[in-house]
Amino acid sequence: MKKIKVGVVYGGDSPEHEVSKMTAESILENIDHDKFDVVEIFIDEHGKFDEELLKNIDIAFLAVHGENYEDGKFQRYLDNLGVRYTGSGARSSEINMDKDLQKRRFKKAGINVVKHFVVSADDKIDDTAQKIENEFGYPCIIKPINTGSSLGITKINDRGELPLAIRKAGEINEKIIIEKAIENHRELEVSVLGNSDLIISNPGEVLADGEVYSYEAKYLKPFETTTEPENLPFYVVDKIKEYSKKAFRATRCRGYARVDLFLTKDGDLYVNEINTLPGFTYISMFPKALGAVGIAYKDLITKIIELGME
Repeated sequence: MKKIKVGVVYGGDSPEHEVSKMTAESILENIDHDKFDVVEIFIDEHGKFDEELLKNIDIAFLAVHGENYEDGKFQRYLDNLGVRYTGSGARSSEINMDKDLQKRRFKKAGINVVKHFVVSADDKIDDTAQKIENEFGYPCIIKPINTGSSLGITKINDRGELPLAIRKAGEINEKIIIEKAIENHRELEVSVLGNSDLIISNPGEVLADGEVYSYEAKYLKPFETTTEPENLPFYVVDKIKEYSKKAFRATRCRGYARVDLFLTKDGDLYVNEINTLPGFTYISMFPKALGAVGIAYKDLITKIIELGME
């Protein structure tokens, strides 16, 4: 049988260039070469790559992350070329990269989200501080509206910490989302796989002890994670999986995604966000959670390609 020719696309002109290289390395090491002919398609930090390579593949496996690649722009580019690709389509990617638009979809679907509002990096600091204090107070989370891998995110405890946090987020995007910080919460992650029929993993947990799950904590000095969280009653697990399915459908995802949730000590559950191109390294929760329900890493790569071919 003729092998499917897969172009593994990675790198890119986004702040997550290095994360993408880690994802691609894992995929390239583990893809089933008995089923697939593999072509590496590297995008440099200026967004340049050999576009001719796209003309000779059956499907692009998107191992890219962040702005320009996770926000629908690259998906739309591939759509216009008639090139198939893994993961969600252009509109879904666009929705899920804009955290404000994403949360609006969640709320419409009856999913709890944390109190938040959007500001511009150019807004007066005193005006932003006043709005925080009027809406929910401190501590709160400051982050760019469209980033992944927790880049540009800061937890602040008072007004004095606001200018630096706004500057840090504003270096990535001028549009910034400010959220009420949920204290003493548990951070849970669920892997979703499928198009019409979905496989939803049991929740994994990031053992962050209430700290912000930063870029460094994800990839450089990672927090401990587990695919067997303790003290999660069955009815809570059912609610987590129900919310994950609703969030996936509400934002029109396809193929695969990771849903991130917060669980408070009082039992309140919130969906924080969906990542439509989640990290795929050996320490990433997405493959680990599916591995815990019996889907091996190599088989997961195969399944994602097959879903992209449907």
